[in-house]
Amino acid sequence: MYQHNARKVSKRGFPGKEKALRISLAANAVFLLSLILISQKHDQQKLELSQENVKITGSNQQWHGGHPAQSRNGSCWCGGDDQYCMCTPNLAIDLIITSSSKSQKVKYSNAVDSVWLVRRRDTDQLATMGGFVEINETVENAVKRELKEEMGYDLTTLPKLVGVYSDPRRDNRRRTVSVVFVIHMNEDFHPHAGDDAKEVIQISIDDIEKHTYFSDHRTILLDYRAQLRGESYRRSTNGDFAVDIIRSTCPASATMKRMDDRLLKAG
Repeated sequence: MYQHNARKVSKRGFPGKEKALRISLAANAVFLLSLILISQKHDQQKLELSQENVKITGSNQQWHGGHPAQSRNGSCWCGGDDQYCMCTPNLAIDLIITSSSKSQKVKYSNAVDSVWLVRRRDTDQLATMGGFVEINETVENAVKRELKEEMGYDLTTLPKLVGVYSDPRRDNRRRTVSVVFVIHMNEDFHPHAGDDAKEVIQISIDDIEKHTYFSDHRTILLDYRAQLRGESYRRSTNGDFAVDIIRSTCPASATMKRMDDRLLKAG
C-alpha cells in the first residue's frame, strides 16, 4: 500500500521520461530559433551599415568637372575593405567618317573632301558618330559596334587614330574622355540614321566652321583637317565652348607642344 502510493506521488510530482524529452526538445528548438533570428537581424544590420557606407563614400562623392565647372555627383567604385573610392571618367569613342569624289583616289590624303556627321535628336547639333565603350570591349570594337548600330555599316578595316580628347569641360552631362578615330568610305557608302540620330548628313571638309556642334566636335574636326593637310594645329579653339580646349592629337605639332609646355608650367 505504501509503495503503491509512492508511485502515484512520483507520477504527479515529476514528469515522465517521454514528457521531459519533449519539453527539452521544445526548449532547444526555441533556443535555436532565437539564435537564428538574432543572427539574421545582425546580418541585416551589417548589410544596412555596409550599404550606408558605400552610399556615403561612393555614390555621393563630389567631383568638379563638366562645363560650366560646378560640383556634381560622380560615378565611383569603393573597395569593401579599405573603402578607397575611384571616381573615373567615362570612356567613349568618336569616329570621323570621310569620303571623296569619285574622280579622286584617297588614302588619308588631301583628296578627302567631305565628312559624314550625325544630327543629334536631343540638341539638334551636328556630331561625329560615337558612343560609350562597354566594359567587355576595346575602343576599336566599340567603333565597329557603334558604326553598325548608328549607321548600319559593317566595318572590315581598322580605323586610324586621330587623338584623345579629355578636357574636363567637354561634356555637361558627365566627365568623359573620348578616343577619336577616322575611317575613309568609298563612294557607295550610303548610311542611315540610327535610333539616337535625327539624320546623317555629308558636309564639305572646307565648311566645318559653318556649322554648330555638340561638345568639342568642332575642335576634333578642325584638328583632323589640320592633321590631314599637314598644317599646324590651332593654338586657340575660339568658336567652340572654350578657347583653350585641352586635347592630345597625333602627330603632335609645334603649336600643340607650346600649349603642352604652357599647361605643364601652369600645373
